Amino acid sequence: MSTRITAGYLTLMAVLGVSVFAAPGWAAVTWAAVGLTSVCAVVVGVRRYAPRARAPWWLLAGAILAMAAGDTIFGAAVRRPGDPSPVMVDVCYLSMLPLVLAGLIQLTRTSVVLRDRTRLLDLLTFTCAAALVLWIVVLGPGIRANGLDGLDKSVLAAYMVGDLLLLTVSMRLMVAARRSSAVALLAVGVWGVVAADSAYWIADLSGGWQPGGPGELGYLLFYVCWGAAALRPSMVRLTMPAQAGPARLPHWWIAVMWLSLTVPAGALFVESVAGPPRNGLVIAVATIIMAALVLTRLSDAITKHRRSLARERGLREACGPLMVATGQAGVAAAIRAAIDGLAPSGAPHRVVFDPGDGAVPAGDGEGRRPSDRYPVPAPAPDRRSRLAPTRTLHPDLRGRLGGFETTLVCPLTVDLPTAGGGALFVAADDEVLGAMRDSVEVLAAQAALALERIALTDAANRHDSDRYVRTVVQNTADVVVVLDDERIRYASPSLATVLGIELPAFGAFGDLIRPEDREQVVRTLERARRSRADEGARDCWSLRRPDGTRVLVEVSCRDLRADRMVRGIVVTMRDVTAQRGQERELIRQALLDSPAGFNRRSSTSKYR
Repeated sequence: MSTRITAGYLTLMAVLGVSVFAAPGWAAVTWAAVGLTSVCAVVVGVRRYAPRARAPWWLLAGAILAMAAGDTIFGAAVRRPGDPSPVMVDVCYLSMLPLVLAGLIQLTRTSVVLRDRTRLLDLLTFTCAAALVLWIVVLGPGIRANGLDGLDKSVLAAYMVGDLLLLTVSMRLMVAARRSSAVALLAVGVWGVVAADSAYWIADLSGGWQPGGPGELGYLLFYVCWGAAALRPSMVRLTMPAQAGPARLPHWWIAVMWLSLTVPAGALFVESVAGPPRNGLVIAVATIIMAALVLTRLSDAITKHRRSLARERGLREACGPLMVATGQAGVAAAIRAAIDGLAPSGAPHRVVFDPGDGAVPAGDGEGRRPSDRYPVPAPAPDRRSRLAPTRTLHPDLRGRLGGFETTLVCPLTVDLPTAGGGALFVAADDEVLGAMRDSVEVLAAQAALALERIALTDAANRHDSDRYVRTVVQNTADVVVVLDDERIRYASPSLATVLGIELPAFGAFGDLIRPEDREQVVRTLERARRSRADEGARDCWSLRRPDGTRVLVEVSCRDLRADRMVRGIVVTMRDVTAQRGQERELIRQALLDSPAGFNRRSSTSKYR
């Protein structure tokens, strides 16, 4: 369906494009149809694909509409080269520039998590220097040679600065946004407008613009490409958060910035040596603008440094509770407190902490872990964090993360053999996540190390506890079994003697019991799991041995999985077969020695 819509749109635009060159007299109608078709394509694309942020695309549609209005008025008023252009044409064209700039800048702001405005300020500084050079070398001499009045000079300068800004923002879009067909089409459209405007300047300074000439191809390319960009499915990804790489400036770019800053002083020096300066006012304005950009960049650098110090201080304060935490609930509380401290003042956010191995998450008072109710995304192969749309997560997880559109997912993984598969989820606005992302990644790594330390400590404690139990009960007649749910973690040697079997390695307790006896065993274990650890469950089992004989055992089951020293179900069994046999014999003998037994024996001997 998408392919058919795009093919129909391109076919219609091809017919209208041919009309632009074949029938210049109908330029007003043709350009109006071209502009409306492109706007309709943007509307259809936004309605069909429903991007995360629609405002940038509506701004681009408004820019296309303003451009189409200017072309329509120009086509109706200018019939021959040299005809004056109405003022409304310049108003429409110049009103298009802020709409395009706002739309493209919003696309680059939402398509990546910008760590600062360094690149944008650098691009604006370079644009200002390039505009100054272009004015001194090309436009200034051409304008003075043609004797244009002040208004014409101002309009021409506005077009020139606007086109340079369009080129700058398109370069920023290509660098910042994901590589896709929509990005390429938007960039080609901008370049087409800039090329057509350059052709218009040259034609206007040399005799007038010729309607239906080759220069119209750039404007037609703008309409076609921007409408086609909105019809591409990749237009959705332009407003989705993306992974932000480290903000590193190459050495050549730093050299370009230094060269740009020397342009105003160099231009003033060259003009002063050649004679009286002709472009002093332009050089002064460019110097003021570039100075403001440099001061803004310096202020941003100072603010960034202060935030870095605050993040480091917050991370140091968070590492203390993580180092002394003795349980996973303590780690979750420390992580939540650290993120609350790192978040900008008053910024709303939600945190879900899932260690992925049975821990109690932060804020869950029912003792349930998130993975019991929704699947936790598996860590990426590169173990890096990622920004995920909240709507793509499990419904239960979405409910706990609030109504935020974006969630930062940090896997709790470390380079250790027992690393788990949990994750730390932080939901907030894009700008908040961009400011906190580095700190949250460090916290997730520290939490993973703390969980690993706790797990290794518990494992060592369990090993020592098992060794202690093994030493104590090694030669006792009572049977002691420690279960990890169903698997036997430890069993005393007397189990083989009581049940008359060979103990399998890493076997399940249910495999040692005959099928007809499993019901009583399962019933007792379930009662033990539901009982308190200090009470447990007691029962008497009658178990069949492999040789067919029965053994009667008294059983005591205690659920000590919450005990850090045990972490399992302890089953204690005592063979009471002989004891119960002696008790039955004593009861039988007592009955025989009683008066009733004596009378029964007398009656039996009388009738023999």
